[in-house]
Amino acid sequence: MLDEYEVVLFTRELSSLTKDYPTCTDPLTKESVYQQMELLRQILRLHYHSEFKSSLQ
Repeated sequence: MLDEYEVVLFTRELSSLTKDYPTCTDPLTKESVYQQMELLRQILRLHYHSEFKSSLQ
């Protein structure tokens, strides 16, 4: 599980990548940025899902 600081960092990084993604013109860089965005989304999704599950127990 992530701590609060990691969640803030990952969220900030995702926001930055999301902002920069549309302006990226190099296809390889754009694909790399997209993969990073998806990975961060998945990590945050898992974090919030596990947090929700633990609150139910």
